[in-house]
Amino acid sequence: MDRDPDDQQLRSLRLSRVLRDIGVTRQMVVRRRETFLMTEKMDNVVNTIRYNRRYNIFVVGSQSEGTTTLDMNSDLDVLNCDNDFTVITDWADWEPGKICLLVIKNDDSPPQHCSLQILSCDCPLPETMDMVPAEWDVEEGKDGRVLLTNTWMDGVMKQECGRLFRKKGPSRSADNDVDSVTAFSYSGPMPECNFLFTRPKPGHWPRPEILAKARLCEIFLVPQGHAESDQSKLEWRFSTLLIERLIMFDLNILKIQVYTFLKILRKTFFKPLVGDRLSTFHFKTALLFTLETYPPEIWQERNLLQCVIYCLKTLQRWFKLRYCPHYTISGVDLFVGKLRKWEFPLLSTVLSDMIDNIMDYVSQIEMDQIGVRIGDGHVAVKTRYQNTIATAWNCFNHSLFAIANISWTTVTENDTVFEILDMITRVREMVAKSDIRAELIHAMKFMYQMLASISASTRLRLNEPISLDTYSLYEASLDSDLTSSRLKFASMLYCSGQYERAELMLAQTESLLHADVWQWCPCAERTRQEPTERFKDTIFKLNAIEVIKSHVAFSVVFNSLEICCMPAFLVYELYRTIGPKDVQHRHPLTGRWMDLVIIDPIVFLYYLQYLTYRQLGEHERKLKALNKLYNYVCFESECRGHIETALHVLGHCYELENRHVVAWACYIKSLELFPNNNAARWHITRLLQQA
Repeated sequence: MDRDPDDQQLRSLRLSRVLRDIGVTRQMVVRRRETFLMTEKMDNVVNTIRYNRRYNIFVVGSQSEGTTTLDMNSDLDVLNCDNDFTVITDWADWEPGKICLLVIKNDDSPPQHCSLQILSCDCPLPETMDMVPAEWDVEEGKDGRVLLTNTWMDGVMKQECGRLFRKKGPSRSADNDVDSVTAFSYSGPMPECNFLFTRPKPGHWPRPEILAKARLCEIFLVPQGHAESDQSKLEWRFSTLLIERLIMFDLNILKIQVYTFLKILRKTFFKPLVGDRLSTFHFKTALLFTLETYPPEIWQERNLLQCVIYCLKTLQRWFKLRYCPHYTISGVDLFVGKLRKWEFPLLSTVLSDMIDNIMDYVSQIEMDQIGVRIGDGHVAVKTRYQNTIATAWNCFNHSLFAIANISWTTVTENDTVFEILDMITRVREMVAKSDIRAELIHAMKFMYQMLASISASTRLRLNEPISLDTYSLYEASLDSDLTSSRLKFASMLYCSGQYERAELMLAQTESLLHADVWQWCPCAERTRQEPTERFKDTIFKLNAIEVIKSHVAFSVVFNSLEICCMPAFLVYELYRTIGPKDVQHRHPLTGRWMDLVIIDPIVFLYYLQYLTYRQLGEHERKLKALNKLYNYVCFESECRGHIETALHVLGHCYELENRHVVAWACYIKSLELFPNNNAARWHITRLLQQA
């Protein structure tokens, strides 16, 4: 290809167009970055109000960089920095009352690694084995020091996550789509982590401004020992994740395209040979050294393929040397513990052929239909607009959960009114100085909804009138989304005997429904309704908050503190977990929703209408509501969402109509769909007792 530069430039332009078609555009990279940085900040808000900022949370890797595609199916990489510990390198930095970890590094320490000695909180002395918390995994080193192992919390996490616990390198997770690393931070000087700033460089890149910011980034110690060490359990690895993220955020769209395409090449041609042992990080390192080595003027769209080849040549040189340097840390060989000696010639041969015949390889890529797109055929492929919408849809889902997560975390913890008030106050304090002000303000509306419901429930339980402040909270929460706050308000009105007002609120809520409403629930164990194409178009045109307010209907959620603000029949849902077998079938982390009442919004709307019209003695309207509920549950829902709860309330309506055989069929069908953790068993038992 080097012998025909004009042809290579034409093919580079075509490849650049293909990459834009699959979503690697400036617009989509910005959207991904904004989404996942907002998610990071919202997660830190939740952490602050619930756990007093025990962790600093960072979303890193390809999702926050924007260096992924739809077919790449990239994991979400999260780093949780534990603030309960202070890492020091000198005894003089010891602080009373803090759990201090002293960095132990000597001539025998592997590159990029150290050990962490636990110090006493009361005085600047080493901690003894008998004083360390029993749940921590610690060991005594050869010199008698009490060292924190990199498996120190594995026992606790295994207990929390059960059979879903997954360990991969430094990551511990219960979710296959999330790599979660718990680390400690250090903000002082670490000589080997200053490699980026001290080694000779041409000087044009990284830019001086970026280097200045990089000097201020904290360093992390992640729980992973050296691959060839006999003391690997006692070792912690230095990580410069924030420096690397800062550098990646400085790349323009052409460089992002180069790196994304390198990742596609890796996954298509190298992963089948050596798995993930030749990792994305190796290719990122090749890109960074290539950017530093080659002049800035070459990084243009018409040179896209040549820039890819330059990066591959950098990697090829390392294959021949059998040594891959770390970009920011000195003395590290990134091939150690990854690639085996006999694999280098094989990889080098493949890489040489790829460099010489790059377009032959491009034409074979199935991921994101790249090979088909680059050819001259007329095979049907997804359009750029379809891929853009799909990328926007992925980002919207993460934004939606981030905004809802504050209230979701709160509702699953059964907080008191005073605790929720304190959380709202703390969020309000953050709003003024936050760059996600709009998201925080909107998230508070869900907290107002819950606070209003708990307050009203308390008043109803004590047989006291509901205060004007509680009504104001309901009013402030009404546009949290399209329906959930309105339905909770209507539920309170029904439970307090205000049937006419409940009827009006339900009618108003029903009038807001339209063909493109998307019902959403955070429960991973239930299949969500599929959104319409017009809905997906909307998320591309409007910001997430506007879409939530006008097009999203959240599931209605009650916890045990709201018991007097929901129809009494729904209380059974709080007790769906009955015996040990049910407990075994609950996800240890995401299954907490099973202690709540969760009902799909359209189901709850029709159910409340039925109950309200029944109280008002409006027989025809009551039956009309029952008919709408029946049609939705049995046909329109397609068994999506919390269909078991929908069948229960439908069965309850038939019980009230004295049609017990139909009610029985509803409960039996529910139990067939979900044999475990299902309140249908209570209802079946009730009917048997009444027979």
